[in-house]
Amino acid sequence: MGNLFSFRYGLLLSILLFSISLYGFVKEYKHSHIEDNSFSTQEDQYVDDFQLNPLKNNDLPNKSVNSDKDSSLPFNSSPIYRDISLNVSDSWITLGDSVDSLMDKLGSPNRIAKTEMDYDYYVYNKDYSKLLLVAIRENEVIGYYTDSIDFNYLDIEPGSSLDMVNKTLNSSFSLDYVLTHTTENYKLHIFMDELGSHAVTGISLLSTDVKEKAYTVRVMRDTELLVYDLTNSIRERMGLPLLSWSSTAARAAERHSKDMAEHSYFDHYDSYNNTPGDRLNKEGISYQSIGENIIAGYENAIISCHAWFNSPDHRDNILNKNFQSLGVGYTYLENSIYKKYITQIFYR
Repeated sequence: MGNLFSFRYGLLLSILLFSISLYGFVKEYKHSHIEDNSFSTQEDQYVDDFQLNPLKNNDLPNKSVNSDKDSSLPFNSSPIYRDISLNVSDSWITLGDSVDSLMDKLGSPNRIAKTEMDYDYYVYNKDYSKLLLVAIRENEVIGYYTDSIDFNYLDIEPGSSLDMVNKTLNSSFSLDYVLTHTTENYKLHIFMDELGSHAVTGISLLSTDVKEKAYTVRVMRDTELLVYDLTNSIRERMGLPLLSWSSTAARAAERHSKDMAEHSYFDHYDSYNNTPGDRLNKEGISYQSIGENIIAGYENAIISCHAWFNSPDHRDNILNKNFQSLGVGYTYLENSIYKKYITQIFYR
């Protein structure tokens, strides 16, 4: 069995070296240290659910994001303006809107996040049930993402069925966690709940003329906060308490992502054989329970969080009602195997 694993792992890595942009992988880690105080003489209970099966629940190829699964039409035939407009929070947002127009409708953003592309995200996260990211370049709206409970795009809404999406886009998608529809002017992602409701959970639309800019320290830190926002948005939508941000856990997560990139591995055990719990302890954090999700090679924070949400064990970590805090660490290293690495550490 060990030889078979080594062969498969070696084969996988060799394939990735030739097509690095087409694949990404995810893993989860759970480790609970639970104290039972009902009997003063009873020892602490220890539970460890740690799975490392290759290409099963915890290691999933990036199935459709970078190799676009377009609809049957080369261009969207919807009326002009309607197919580039989003209704959210009782406001219409359209590609080409000015920043002044956006802020007249929604007010000032709660944060402006730098991205590795030639646009910034204006982040509206005051109410996580209505999370909205608006892509701004040169004072103009060039895209948006939302999983708000009230969005409407071409009558596609949260909870819309796959049949509804196919009918609206005149396409023939099969169920996937993200459906990609490309036109001459924009790329549309429809995010689905592949594990549960099989319905729409979010939407992203972005101009096709965007360009990669730079992976600065600011970009990496802002990406971590986007992952935090997206995670809390999922929890809010599912009726769970929000997680508090832990800068200390984020430091541990960032070091692990950097270690994976620099030492060419993808695992919860780091290059020193430390576990996620060991890494938290080194930062001075004591915990009762801990969970870790890692992902590598995926396009961005939005795609990564929806990939986690559509993998059973990673969803379990995101939706664990016992966790109270979250730290996120993101690293980009051009000459590494997967280039992009994200680590989430949940704990209580």
